[in-house]
Amino acid sequence: MEEEYKSSLGIGEIEISKDVITTIAAVAALEVEGLVEQSSKSGISSVFNRGSSKIVETDLEDGRVKINVNIAVQYGYPVHKTAQQVQDNVQVQVEDMTGLEVSEVNVDVSALAFEGEEGEIEKIEG
Repeated sequence: MEEEYKSSLGIGEIEISKDVITTIAAVAALEVEGLVEQSSKSGISSVFNRGSSKIVETDLEDGRVKINVNIAVQYGYPVHKTAQQVQDNVQVQVEDMTGLEVSEVNVDVSALAFEGEEGEIEKIEG
C-alpha cells in the first residue's frame, strides 16, 4: 500500500503521495551543481522511475517529512558545501511544493566521480 499524506482544510481533503514527495526531493537534489547522476539510465528522467528509491528515500511521520539522499559528487567540488546545498534545496523545494514540514534531510555522499580522458565521468565508490 502506497503511503500518502492527508490533511483537511475544511473544504475538502488533500492527499500527497509519498512517491510525489520522493520525486520532488530527487529533482531538487539534482538541481545542485557538482552532482553526478548515479542511475544506469542517463538524464534526469531516471529519477522518476521506482528504482530511484536508492537515491532518495522519504518517510512521513506526524505530518513531517524525513528525507535521505544518496549522492555522488564530481571531483573538484567541495563535498561538504555541495551536500549542504543539497540539504537546503531539498528542504525548500519539498516545503514550498507540498506545504509539508521537512524535519530532516540526511545526505550520504557515497561516491566521488572523476572526469576520464574522454570526458566521461568515472565513479569511485566509497
